Amino acid sequence: MEVTKATLGNLPHEPGVYIYRNRDGVIIYIGKARDLKARVNQYFQKDNGMSPKTERLVSDIHTLDLIPTTSEFDALMLEAKLIRTNLPKYNVISRDDKSPLYVIITLSEPLPRLLLVRRGEVPPFERNRKNAVYGPFQSGFALRSILKQLRSIVPYCTEKQRRGKPCFYTHLGLCSPCPSEIVGMTGDEKANASRAYRKNMLRLNALFQGKTAWLSEVYESEMRSLSRTMKFEEAQRLKRRLEYLQALSSYKYDPQVFVERGAEHVYERELDELKQRLQVFYPSLSSLSRIECFDMSNLFGGNAVGSMVVLTDGRIDPSQYRKFRIRTVSQISDVAMMREVLMRRLKHTEWQYPDLLVLDGGKPQVSAATEVLESLGITLPYLGLAKREEELVIPRPEGFKTLRLPLNGTAIKVVQRIRDEAHRFALSYHRKLRSKQFLSDSRV
Repeated sequence: MEVTKATLGNLPHEPGVYIYRNRDGVIIYIGKARDLKARVNQYFQKDNGMSPKTERLVSDIHTLDLIPTTSEFDALMLEAKLIRTNLPKYNVISRDDKSPLYVIITLSEPLPRLLLVRRGEVPPFERNRKNAVYGPFQSGFALRSILKQLRSIVPYCTEKQRRGKPCFYTHLGLCSPCPSEIVGMTGDEKANASRAYRKNMLRLNALFQGKTAWLSEVYESEMRSLSRTMKFEEAQRLKRRLEYLQALSSYKYDPQVFVERGAEHVYERELDELKQRLQVFYPSLSSLSRIECFDMSNLFGGNAVGSMVVLTDGRIDPSQYRKFRIRTVSQISDVAMMREVLMRRLKHTEWQYPDLLVLDGGKPQVSAATEVLESLGITLPYLGLAKREEELVIPRPEGFKTLRLPLNGTAIKVVQRIRDEAHRFALSYHRKLRSKQFLSDSRV
């Protein structure tokens, strides 16, 4: 699309990758964003303190392409893939005049290393076809944040010198077994530890390839096996890694999916799976075009607020968000607050009713929703999302039913995405009210 005031005003508020082209149609810059509209518009604002390099970039931009994704993490991985393929002119040197970062996993070594290198520093490891190379990554901060998250899922070592003693992260459970300790071992002990560490590095490589569902199945199988053999401590350790993996896989997709099929295909697949699983309880459920989620936020009952966020056809839809300042509840009671917010929302008959109501909470919050819906004579599907086990709590005439969505499926991504967004929106409104109160009190 040609870059005009009209097109800039109609960009979507969603994560993804943006691609700038010059008048000849040549790609000159590729970037990623959590909010495409906000990020792209930053380039075209007057007096925004742009660097000379960015000014030259903006003067060369003629058209814009967008590839929406389901998360900023997916956008980061897709950005790296596209930059590596196209090598755009203005991506050669990043904003801080440093070359982009690459990740190299040296699978050619018995005890592989994970290296972060810049283009001019790439060692001979890259030329070995057995090694895995990922990048370039424009943001070093974002990349290191990802690696920190991955380390909680698959332990690995960053020790540069291996001297026969375990590294610091071994004591935190983030490097196990430690290759620095392995080099000091002998015999079968060394052979077994080496195989275990190499297996970890192969799993880490699988995560960079987007194979989160595969690793989730592996962890679940190993966890059940450990439990059967009464190795409960090791099973608990695997369970924690699986929970971290679940948090990652709530958003992660293979970047090529967005190139070949687009985000619409991803959202459609997620909603179809969720609908099929919920139709067991709600046979008349025919569409999930509009899903609303509610969450509460307060500090010891003060500045209590509620949030309503909306997914429209699977996409976050900020234009439909609503925030509620709690009026009638003075005590610390999330359930009473949920009851008030739902009552106020459902009395707004001019707002489109949802195909599904999602409540951040378990049985108490679902019971509150039952009371509100019955008092207003409204019938629609609703459920709670219990954070601890990621279980759906569904009201039935005979009591409550719980539904645990498969961690390696796509349906769970819908409810987690909207729940996390509701929490973020409620917390941001709560903090805003606290800041106002602090400023007001400080003037007295």
